Amino acid sequence: MSKLLAALFAVAIALSMGAAHAAVTLKPEVAVTGSVVHLGDLFADAGAEARDPVAAAPALGMRATYSAAWLRAVASEHHLAWSPASDFDQASVTRASRAIDADTIAHRLLEAMAGSAAGGNAEIKLDNPAARLLIPAEAGDALTVDGLTLDPRSGRFSAFVSAPPGAPDAQRLRVSGRLVVDISVAVPSRAVAMNDVLTAADVTTITLPRSRLASDTLTEASQLIGKSAVHVLRPDQPVRAGDVQAPLLVRKGDLVTIALRTPNMELTAQGKALEDGAAGANIRVTNTQSKRVIDVTVDGPGLVRAGLLAKLAAR
Repeated sequence: MSKLLAALFAVAIALSMGAAHAAVTLKPEVAVTGSVVHLGDLFADAGAEARDPVAAAPALGMRATYSAAWLRAVASEHHLAWSPASDFDQASVTRASRAIDADTIAHRLLEAMAGSAAGGNAEIKLDNPAARLLIPAEAGDALTVDGLTLDPRSGRFSAFVSAPPGAPDAQRLRVSGRLVVDISVAVPSRAVAMNDVLTAADVTTITLPRSRLASDTLTEASQLIGKSAVHVLRPDQPVRAGDVQAPLLVRKGDLVTIALRTPNMELTAQGKALEDGAAGANIRVTNTQSKRVIDVTVDGPGLVRAGLLAKLAAR
């Protein structure tokens, strides 16, 4: 009876082993994560050796195809009961990957250029809006930016982005484009004639790309209100520093009062302006009596102030 039990037990073991071996099947198409292909990636039910490495994973975006002969050798080395049905059996392996899209790349570049983008609404416009960076499926969206060059005037830039950060096989992509920074600019709301003084009602605000503005463009309303136009100013057009000035209080050819004040006396004389002048401006006038030309400072409408050295000349 014991011999019969032993025989039955041996048959059971043989049947179970045969069933286990029969369950080993080839995976003809597989995507792997990580840099290594494991035995279990190629064969279903590979058992305890499923995590054994058998090959390097293909590069991102690439495919590796293993022949029937190679697969037979691997199965034999790992004691798997598998053999190809024909010489045409093969396994095709790709590395699982995903793409970091252009929007994510642009956002990371904008972070890297935060200092240059300050003061307005900034946007990155890539030359290649379909740019993408292929990374392992298991990696995060973190990007490294290096080699960044930026022309602050035009906003043109170029840089390299790579991911995953610090990975020896990180994918690296050169990108280029333009940093567009839109800022608020105070401009005339109407056509302003030469010598007209701008009031708050004459000024409005529009948004323009910073790259379109000259370096001396006046952007604040306070820089325009109370100033007079040097020439005709067009509506909704940026104003540069030389386009406006303090209102003229004295114009060339005007008769003016020349005043000389000291702690002990005040002298006045009539003069004729030889130049235009705003408040505080230094201009030349002619004393209408002595015909002497002296330097004076504009104090108010029709009023100029002579220095002590001009005292005799003003008489």
